[in-house]
Amino acid sequence: MKRILVVLCLCCVLVSFSFGAGFSLKLSGGLSYLMGGDYNDIIQGRTDYYNSASGLTVSSDLKKLSLGWNAGAEAIMLFTDSVGVGLGVGYISASNEGTMAGTSGVATLSDTYRPTLSAVPITLNLHYFLPIGPSMNVHFFAGPGLYLGSMTIEEELSIPILATDLVQSIKPESKTAFGLQGGLGLEIGLSGNLFFVLDIQGRYVSFSDIQGPYTTTGTIFGFPVSVSGTGSIWYTETLSSGTYYPNWAIDDTQPTGSGYRNVRKASLSLSGVSAQLGFRIAL
Repeated sequence: MKRILVVLCLCCVLVSFSFGAGFSLKLSGGLSYLMGGDYNDIIQGRTDYYNSASGLTVSSDLKKLSLGWNAGAEAIMLFTDSVGVGLGVGYISASNEGTMAGTSGVATLSDTYRPTLSAVPITLNLHYFLPIGPSMNVHFFAGPGLYLGSMTIEEELSIPILATDLVQSIKPESKTAFGLQGGLGLEIGLSGNLFFVLDIQGRYVSFSDIQGPYTTTGTIFGFPVSVSGTGSIWYTETLSSGTYYPNWAIDDTQPTGSGYRNVRKASLSLSGVSAQLGFRIAL
């Protein structure tokens, strides 16, 4: 069904291009501030758990997914001098390795999370250009997008005094999700057909039902461990010392038991706000 919708969107754009009054190519890129979805909630939960642990002194904390990079190109066909439609493609990436380091007496431990999340958006936007001067426009745009995502999450737990060093990782299958994007920008004419652009864009897209192959390798109390399989990423709230903390689990079935609540399949979000610089070339 998703492929059919994409083909229909492409056909609509191609038909509209044949009746267009002008053609532009826009190239831009910049920095994004991301919401992170369940991943950030889990990281906050793990941070709260370690900071509240009795007898544990924490010297550094885990890091949320917060900043990412994005770049893209868009072909824009104008119906009039002010209104047009654009078909774009881009690339979004985000990662943020963080380590919780703590000590308890003579014992040390560290817990490291390494998330990597990327997506290729195919977007269809309606554009409106409002002249505010002889060589300056305010630009509004919005529309749907098809986001092709990939991700990897790795956690490494090390407790040297217990001869324990475990690495758990999951590389889910590629995911597809529909999203929305929109924003506004300022265009400054540099020549008759070249504009410098500054855009502020909002984006809403979330990947859910994340599943794929996982591995757990390393040592526990000096004994080697090697486990692999296929499972889903689950969001859980795990009970510890009378308090429930957001956590995660990788399993082919939903975690159950009195120590869990609010268990569901986790989602990862690329929703957020980005600032982009670039150029629009009128051809």
